[in-house]
Amino acid sequence: MRKIIMISALLVITFMPSCTNSQVEKEEKKVANGMGFDPSTPQVTKLSEGIYQYFHQFYNSLIIITDKGVIVTDPSGAERAKKMREEIKKLTKKPITHVIYSHDHYDHTRGGKIFKEEGAEFISHEKAVELISRDPYKQAIIPDTTYKNKMTIELAGESTLDLLYYGPNDGDAMTVFHFPKEKILFAVDFHLPRYINEPYRLVAHNYGGILQTMRRIKKELDYEFVVSGHTPTSSPELFDEDLRFVEALYNATLKGLKEGKTTEQLMKEIQLPEFAHWRGYKENLPGHVQRMSYTIWHGN
Repeated sequence: MRKIIMISALLVITFMPSCTNSQVEKEEKKVANGMGFDPSTPQVTKLSEGIYQYFHQFYNSLIIITDKGVIVTDPSGAERAKKMREEIKKLTKKPITHVIYSHDHYDHTRGGKIFKEEGAEFISHEKAVELISRDPYKQAIIPDTTYKNKMTIELAGESTLDLLYYGPNDGDAMTVFHFPKEKILFAVDFHLPRYINEPYRLVAHNYGGILQTMRRIKKELDYEFVVSGHTPTSSPELFDEDLRFVEALYNATLKGLKEGKTTEQLMKEIQLPEFAHWRGYKENLPGHVQRMSYTIWHGN
């Protein structure tokens, strides 16, 4: 029987890019208060022996305790990384040996200096290096080690972590994290359960690549637990629901384009009632139709 982690709260960040840091903080608190918790308080959840989910400031990371030390993912800012290090000290006295980036976007890669000073080796997909290396704030540590298609990391006992590249999705350098023995999937940014996010966030959202990635995960990987990039909980069922949304959006948009309709027409006409309960459905769905239309026309 599948073990299910059901959603207890679906968190979103609804601020616009022009917001100041103080405005962002106010909006985050407003959203979190409505959902019933404080995003400034770290949440550490044990997923399996030696594997933890760290949720803080609307970002998820993994904390993996091995025989030799600790592996973490995505610092996501200096303040958050500092808090994560404090929480790790409550779990183990072992040093941080590796930091693995899920992808190259700066909101995930900045802030790792505290781990580098401890001697950690930084790992990413090979395509992530170019963008990380030109961080204008110089706050993202450039990876020491990269991989091309797959990299397997030996953990404690018989456990392993597979880093998988399934092509572009949210950006060009996304890693899919899979623990075969524990059946855990870590799916960052291309999987946002029950959330149709703001259109301005879709610049790097390659819907064709996302559809391909999610289909491959569904076909090729065995998982009973799912961790997303920005929500406190997910599940295999919510991943399936997310895949159905992407497929429905693709099919409806492609059908309309083949009928000779314009993107503007489709933005007004397409409705996906199965997902009407999702956060952001009414206000944000037209933007996703537009982005999917571009994917179908342009290829990414």
